[in-house]
Amino acid sequence: MNRLDYATEVIALAKELGVGGVTPVENILIYYQTKIDGWVTSVGGVANIDDLEALVIRKLQMVFEEINSDDDWERLKDVYARGMKEFVFGGIRTRFEDDDNLTYGALVQRANATTTDLNRFVAIIDCRGNKQARRFFTRWHEIAHRLTTHADLLEPVYRSEQDPIEKMMDEIAAHIGFYEPLFAPAHHEARIGHSHLKFAVVESIIEKAFPTASFQSTLFACTRRSEHPVLYLEATLAHKKEVKRKLQTLSLFDDDPPPGELRAVKVIANNAAVRESFNIPTNMQVPASSVIRRLFDSEVQTVHSEEEDLSHWESRGKALNGCPVIVEGRRISDRVVAIVQPIDSRASA
Repeated sequence: MNRLDYATEVIALAKELGVGGVTPVENILIYYQTKIDGWVTSVGGVANIDDLEALVIRKLQMVFEEINSDDDWERLKDVYARGMKEFVFGGIRTRFEDDDNLTYGALVQRANATTTDLNRFVAIIDCRGNKQARRFFTRWHEIAHRLTTHADLLEPVYRSEQDPIEKMMDEIAAHIGFYEPLFAPAHHEARIGHSHLKFAVVESIIEKAFPTASFQSTLFACTRRSEHPVLYLEATLAHKKEVKRKLQTLSLFDDDPPPGELRAVKVIANNAAVRESFNIPTNMQVPASSVIRRLFDSEVQTVHSEEEDLSHWESRGKALNGCPVIVEGRRISDRVVAIVQPIDSRASA
């Protein structure tokens, strides 16, 4: 089961849709998949993901407003606040300027719209700077909000990324944004000749079928659909937990903090990996023998993969169980992103 299956908000949403049960997340995804399948059938099919998005937002009476520069905020004011008397758009920018609580998108139900207006719901997508990389996924995340009728009138609600509703919207966005009838053939073609998931597979899917999707979101779409264990891993300089606690304690001296070690600061296991207990603990130090370590030291952004064994990963003198794996990684900015997969179809317990 998905951890979200136990969230009261998700359980309530499933009951509201009439699809409650022991697996509310899966039931919600099936519900919306069926709804969109019906829309696609009604128009005789869609050729690509752009056609699907256009169909869905038309059905949902929804439009996108993308913010690519500060000038776009003034345009938004002119069109909606001054032109349509939708005054929430006059001050909505402040919500997107909080660097401590990053906001990528917001969905607003227009107060003065009629029930037939095709722009009854407006999704604002912040594409400035590093937020551009999440443009594709943010658009589908806001579509998910509209599908579930969690739109806001007068003043948008901004929830934490850890909020169960936000996580459920991510699940819906990942499911319908990489619409299976479009994703499956592209994925099948890209996997020909590859026994394991590779970065090249992800890049091929983007090129052939999802040109505006980010590498990371497409990679996650591949790992979610994989029947074999896959770990997504990010490694960068970090400290052990006890060192982190000490660094958070105020010191009378302005000492420089000790240098960090290369650690797996983020590890995301797909469902198959969870079932087979295939994992690398978060914040575990990356062994010197790993290709991840060499990629980080070299600062080369090319993709490289090697076969390794998880027994080389250890913490406090205790090593992980032996398991031959294939590790593929790439240096990106201050970290290495990698995928780790057992060479055999089953991981060692």
